Amino acid sequence: MQPSYRRIGWLFTLAWGSFLVFRRLLREGMWADGMTYAAISRNMALGKGSLWSPVFSSSFWLPYNRTETFYEHPPLLFYLQSWFFRLLGDTYVTERVYCLLVLVLIIVLMVQLWWQLVPERHPLHRWEWFPVLLLFTCRLTEWTYGQNYLDATMSLFCLLAVKYTIEGWQNPKRWFRTGAIAGVSLLAAFLSKGPVSLHVLAVPGLFGLLFVRPIQLAPAVRWTLFLTGGFGVLLALLLLHEPARLFLQHYFNQQVWAALHNKRELISHTSGFFGRTYIVKIVLINVAPSLLLMAVLWGINRLGTQSRGMVHPLSGMSRFYIALGLAATLPIMATTKQFDYYAVPALPYLALGLAAWIGPQLLKVVSTLSLSKRSVRFITALGVLACLLTGVYGIRIAGTPYHSYAAILADVQKIGTVVPTDSKIGVCPDMMASALLHCYIQRYHRLEMTTLANQPAYFLADPKCRDAQQSQLAEAGYRPVSISLKSYILYHRASRRF
Repeated sequence: MQPSYRRIGWLFTLAWGSFLVFRRLLREGMWADGMTYAAISRNMALGKGSLWSPVFSSSFWLPYNRTETFYEHPPLLFYLQSWFFRLLGDTYVTERVYCLLVLVLIIVLMVQLWWQLVPERHPLHRWEWFPVLLLFTCRLTEWTYGQNYLDATMSLFCLLAVKYTIEGWQNPKRWFRTGAIAGVSLLAAFLSKGPVSLHVLAVPGLFGLLFVRPIQLAPAVRWTLFLTGGFGVLLALLLLHEPARLFLQHYFNQQVWAALHNKRELISHTSGFFGRTYIVKIVLINVAPSLLLMAVLWGINRLGTQSRGMVHPLSGMSRFYIALGLAATLPIMATTKQFDYYAVPALPYLALGLAAWIGPQLLKVVSTLSLSKRSVRFITALGVLACLLTGVYGIRIAGTPYHSYAAILADVQKIGTVVPTDSKIGVCPDMMASALLHCYIQRYHRLEMTTLANQPAYFLADPKCRDAQQSQLAEAGYRPVSISLKSYILYHRASRRF
């Protein structure tokens, strides 16, 4: 029955996971961060900006980035995604294809990591769908993997580094090749999101202390030194390239150093005595469904059923991956700049660790079931039907605006029919801080925001701004454009006659 349970597990995992991710991935509209990264990638594909000088626009809503070069984050995602724009063109589908590919590769690596540490003869070896299912129970999965976030790309390279570090430990004869791949992967993760990727350096120590029995300190020290040294050498070679050195220096000062000294965004939920523990709260919220499942299964096995046989626990694997998930999140408490999605790189580790912890309990429950072949075929058919319904759902919503962004999408598309592409549009000072307006007009029509003092041909105002600057707009020769917008009023400055 094992192959049947495996097939059933994958069918329902794919159905649930696809439904969860499709809700955002297939719809048009994203939050400002992902839209900004897509705009930078598109600009790079068009020749505006380069790997070490990515460009969003000449204006930016955060006060920390005062130059045209975008120093807020390392540039690898922008460079990789720019090739998708070169191949697929400038449509909203392009960044969605990139996001989907990253998610698929993360799932593939999770499966391989499961196979690496679950013995081949263990009954859970072929239950590689289970950690993937637990990943899809995390609240952040829906939001992040379809939103073009840097954290997903960094997570992909971190998982790759973890895989080859473990493979090198398990196959000493291949230590150099696997170690080199792990080092390059770690550098790629660093160039995707920065120092938060360095939790991978803890892999050898945690593996030697928590997974391997008896404890092996010598290999842990050797691999830690090798991985750290390899990453350090690669980074040092990269810094010999002056454009890379200057970019990373600006990034470190503007983003990392400022965040560590609490000179970045002031966030209400991370203030106060317990503010720095916010990331712990986010981790607990995301693993809560898995912990609830564990409690239910424990209760069933303890009180309600008699298992047919003993299932060997995967305690070492569980300890290792849960500890690695904590290593990827707890250091974030060093700064008060914390957002929910900062926990995303830890989710695959936690899913693997919790699956190793919960899996034996689930297998005990399953082993008590006496399903006939007919019942198995019926459940399999339900899984196939669930996948088909998810596909129909995806087709129906594909290309429709996500409800949170429907209004701004409608306005921006109308603005783009009037204001020429690659031009500047004036806005009120308060509107310069609007992240969504900035990224949407740049992503869809390559428009840059400027002030009234520069007398752009077009000016965009919201109702509050219009009332405050009505006289200035009239004196400067701006007249309302006959176009119906939900949240804004568009003005055009008539050319002066001499």
